[in-house]
Amino acid sequence: VLSSVREYLGCLENIRDKGKVDMRWPLQLMVGNIINETLFGFRYKYDECADLIRYVENFQKWIGELAKSPEIGVGLVAPALLKIPFIGYHCLYKHRNNMLKISQYVADNVEKCLEGYNPEDEASCFVHAYKQKMAGNSYLNDENLISTCHDFFMAGQETTTTTLRWAMLYLALNQEAQEKLRGEIHSVVGKDRLPRMADKPNMIYTQATVLEVQRMANIVSGNLAHRTTRDTVVKGQKIPKDTFIIGDIHYVMARDPNFVESERFNPDRFMNDDGTGLRKDLVDRVVAFSLGKRSCAGEGLARVELFLGLTATVQNYRILPREGEPIDLEPLPMNILQPKDQFIVIEKV
Repeated sequence: VLSSVREYLGCLENIRDKGKVDMRWPLQLMVGNIINETLFGFRYKYDECADLIRYVENFQKWIGELAKSPEIGVGLVAPALLKIPFIGYHCLYKHRNNMLKISQYVADNVEKCLEGYNPEDEASCFVHAYKQKMAGNSYLNDENLISTCHDFFMAGQETTTTTLRWAMLYLALNQEAQEKLRGEIHSVVGKDRLPRMADKPNMIYTQATVLEVQRMANIVSGNLAHRTTRDTVVKGQKIPKDTFIIGDIHYVMARDPNFVESERFNPDRFMNDDGTGLRKDLVDRVVAFSLGKRSCAGEGLARVELFLGLTATVQNYRILPREGEPIDLEPLPMNILQPKDQFIVIEKV
């Protein structure tokens, strides 16, 4: 992860006009490289990443089309309705070409990764580790390997990138919070090395800032559908067996009365009175990674990416809005609530 973060900082350093910076692609490539190296064992150079850019653009096109197809929700809640031609077409076949392009990127990288695979060597990436396990497990096969890599890449690439993009905008708008964050980073880490995960326990305000960014960005409205396995009762409401349940993640983080002045960016809300720890009652209400046993499988990696990506940026750069160009916090109407493309200023600290 740190290698990808260093390359990301090198990319920022090479930007000629730091008074007009769109953070989307630097962040997109950093996150993509972290996932790529974890799964496939290699990273892209920033000037040789056409395949990754093409994947991201195809993914963007795909989720944009999904957002315009309300039939998708019907298909998720009631899969049996997919047999109805109109619903089946709009849920599946209409988006098939873009989905195949996305899947092909993953399949090509799995194939590339396996070219140098030796079962006698220690596994250096997920694909190699999976292949080693395949030898003694009949449930594991090449098709499932590609599907698993596809799930991790698709779920982790855009969500983490989008959260970091929102972080840049919120910090540009909240200079006091940004300076407090930078002060903690410089106090704990200094300026001569990059932050590490070992620093995290000593960086309470940084943890609070990441939580507040996730809460404010609120990029996914609901989690995947769950199903009740038996008749149950929640606060007096009877819920029959086999009822589909979708948690309203967006409402929890945007409207929970425990988040006082929830519309205001305020990392301090998560800190205890003496500033030495986090308020567990509020931390538990940040459900950005969903709820229950089917919560985000990539949560651990995403937390590392968010912490290191954010701290490395703020450690080295002051993030500012462009004069005369107000920051626009109205998200794009997509399945993943992304910020509009816009320029900010970055100044070397």
